[in-house]
Amino acid sequence: MTDTEHTSSRKQPGTRPEDPTDWVALGRRLQNIQNTLVHHESTPRYGDDYYAEALRRLLTDSRCGWISTTEHQWLLDLHTQVDRRNAQEANRRAREARARYATASRTIRAELAGWLRRVTNEQTVPARYRREGVLLAADWLDPAISAAPHASSPASAASSSPQQAAVSPVGSDVLLALRNAGEREGQLAVGWWQQHTLEGRTASEQEHTAQTVLDGIDSSDDAVLAALPRFDVAGYDADRYQAHAPVGAPGWSALPNHDQALVVDAVRDGFTDTVRDGVAARCHAVLTAREGTR
Repeated sequence: MTDTEHTSSRKQPGTRPEDPTDWVALGRRLQNIQNTLVHHESTPRYGDDYYAEALRRLLTDSRCGWISTTEHQWLLDLHTQVDRRNAQEANRRAREARARYATASRTIRAELAGWLRRVTNEQTVPARYRREGVLLAADWLDPAISAAPHASSPASAASSSPQQAAVSPVGSDVLLALRNAGEREGQLAVGWWQQHTLEGRTASEQEHTAQTVLDGIDSSDDAVLAALPRFDVAGYDADRYQAHAPVGAPGWSALPNHDQALVVDAVRDGFTDTVRDGVAARCHAVLTAREGTR
């Protein structure tokens, strides 16, 4: 089988390759073995074609359990394609689950910390040591707003409660809209990354870069992740929030510190997850196209 025929037989992973087995050569070897082990003579009793046809009928029968080297390699390639797609899908679902958990966790921590600060006073927790421990736990849950100085009297607790009760995180619908805005910016960043990192290079350079980036994303390699487009946390301000926030959302200046942190985290999570998923998809496309030409 020529190199051209071998290449064409592997262009489509889902198509079985042609059988390149040299049955005549195998038949000749079988006849020589039989002459040595059974007949103890060097003169062939039958022609090579006879043994070749016998072997072909035996080994190409699906019940014999034998497959050629080419078909075995085809099965390995096919399984590699399936495993890679499954791994990509599993990584995508894991990233989405982590993003949902992070968003929900921040909201829950802020709500729980706010509740602890509102209900903790000398009546509910008489012991000062335990009261300070509860408020310290609230600080650990939601460090955006400190509970210190700790309330030391019912009057101070009562005076601080209305202000704390008025503080509440932005709604989940607003956070979802902000995350979607981050995803849209992430898609634009992926296009920029593809243009400057993959396009305009040779096929071998693209394949090497794609494989390196994919391995780095899967292993959370800091060097690879640092080279991907990054969300500008320091540059996020009232103007960008106004462009991202849905109709009816509170203004940036009306948000307390921990709400502003929730906003930035939601946009950043959407941007970061989209960049990693989008870059991974571009790299998979490069490798798949490259394998299809081999």
